[in-house]
Amino acid sequence: MATAVLFVGAALSLTVPHAPPPLRSYNRHMPVKLSLFDAEAASVNLQTSFAEERRLLEGRLMRDALKLQLLRVCAACNRGFGASALDRANVDSLLNKLSELNPCVDATAGVAGSEQAERWVGRGLENADWADGTVADGPLEGVWRLVYTNATDVLSLDVNPIAGVGPICQEIRLPDSVVNVITLYPRALGLLPAGVGATSTVLRVGTRARARSSTRVGLTFERVGVEARDFLGVDLSKILPQLSLPLPRVPGSNAAGADSDTSPAFFDVAYVDAELLFIVQNQPGGCFVLVRETAEELQMRDRLMNGI
Repeated sequence: MATAVLFVGAALSLTVPHAPPPLRSYNRHMPVKLSLFDAEAASVNLQTSFAEERRLLEGRLMRDALKLQLLRVCAACNRGFGASALDRANVDSLLNKLSELNPCVDATAGVAGSEQAERWVGRGLENADWADGTVADGPLEGVWRLVYTNATDVLSLDVNPIAGVGPICQEIRLPDSVVNVITLYPRALGLLPAGVGATSTVLRVGTRARARSSTRVGLTFERVGVEARDFLGVDLSKILPQLSLPLPRVPGSNAAGADSDTSPAFFDVAYVDAELLFIVQNQPGGCFVLVRETAEELQMRDRLMNGI
């Protein structure tokens, strides 16, 4: 009997819960106020984040739409060589709108003389969606192909009744090299089927660049080169050497070139992103719209030039 009583007592002691610890005194209103405050702050931050993301998305969509319209007009007027007054007015309007949406706040980053001359790390283009490795050293780095210009010094090249104007490129190698490349071909080739009797000559104008501001690049014209690329389908680039001559310095304000802030030899970057570059040159004046050649296009060019 005593054993049974002890067993029941032990069982009861195991099943009866211990008394809960006493509640600590606290202000029951404070947690509620803090929670409301945190919720309101989180809501404001979330709304601000959504508004910022929406603004960035709208900017990208607007830039893409303007670039699409611009490239369509440029293609129709043959890089400006066949532009009508209406074409020029249309291009000017589109470029003005694009300039207001420029995603790059430091276009000359990576150019000699800039604050970011050592190595560019993305300043000013965080929202530009760069996907091409050709811009590792700065926004202007790369090979840019002309799609439109109203500069008379370039448009006058097409007046020549003998030589036509092929691709025009600007090769920018940071920190300080800018080379303008112009390809000329005999107009008589237009009478032959495409690819037959290929003949071309390449002109290269080498300049040294220096940043004057976040958007201005000063230039020193140093050398001009002439290269006979091919003749009637025969590759001459490995047979004939390229003729290269230094350009003399003109006495006056442009004698120092890129090293002088008073030199008239410079261009201003009005717009640049992963695909498009819009610059305005000071002398002899005019604007240039160029598209960046992709890594795949550059590799294809190298294979063609090397006969691979």
